[in-house]
Amino acid sequence: MNILILLLVAAGAGFASGAEPAQPRLCYSTAETRDKIVALGLSEPFHLMRSVAAKMQAEAIGAKLCRWSEDFVYEISLLRHDGRVLHISIDAKTGKVVGSKSED
Repeated sequence: MNILILLLVAAGAGFASGAEPAQPRLCYSTAETRDKIVALGLSEPFHLMRSVAAKMQAEAIGAKLCRWSEDFVYEISLLRHDGRVLHISIDAKTGKVVGSKSED
């Protein structure tokens, strides 16, 4: 039981360090994303997706708009040439990378 509590605390500390916010995320459908882009003046996901794919030398395979706490982020999935999938989180207003993780 104590190990489980330690793991949960460690996971929470990782989120608090900037890897990902501790708040649950809420992701939007394509139609909701279009509405949010117009209403909030968010960056277009297509341009961000192409830009990050070129920088990472990977193929963009998907993007979705999510809300973490008060921030809107695009979660962009990329496929590298070695077959690994990368998930890059980009601030939907500024276009800056705010997090990433890869699947082996």
